[in-house]
Amino acid sequence: MIMEFLQWYESGPVGVFVRESLWGYPFVLTSHAIGMATVMGVSLMLCMRVMGYAKGVSPLAFDKLFTVAWAGFLLNLWSGIMLFSGSATMYFYQWTFQLKIGAILTGGVLLKVVMNSVRANKSEWIQKFWAALCMTSWLVGVTTGRLMAYITA
Repeated sequence: MIMEFLQWYESGPVGVFVRESLWGYPFVLTSHAIGMATVMGVSLMLCMRVMGYAKGVSPLAFDKLFTVAWAGFLLNLWSGIMLFSGSATMYFYQWTFQLKIGAILTGGVLLKVVMNSVRANKSEWIQKFWAALCMTSWLVGVTTGRLMAYITA
C-alpha cells in the first residue's frame, strides 16, 4: 500500500515537474537551500550563543528570530516535499533519508528545549548540553541530506 502511494505521488504532476522539467529541480533545490540556510542559521546562532560565543548578545534576543526560522522551516518543508516527489520510491527506503528526517525532527524538538532552558534560566551546563545535542542533530540532518545524492542503497 505504501509503495502504491509513493508510485502515485512520484508519477504525479509535481514529481514529473521536479524530475523532468528544465527548471523544476534547480528551482526547488535552490528554495530548499534558502530555507535550510535560514532555519540552520537561526538554530546554530542560538546554540553557539548558548555554548558561550557572542556573550554580548542575550540568548533571549533570539525569540524574535524564531519567526524567521519558522519561515525557513516552512520553505524547507514545502521544497522538501516537492524534492521527495521526484524520487519518492527510492528516498522512502533510503537510510540516509530516514536518518535525515529523524535528525531534523529531533533538532526541532531540541531547539525548543534549548530555548525553554534559557527562558527558565536552567544551569549553564544543562543549557550547553541541550545546545550541543541540538547542533549535532541539525548537522546530522544536513549531512545526511547531502549524502542522499550519493548513497542510493
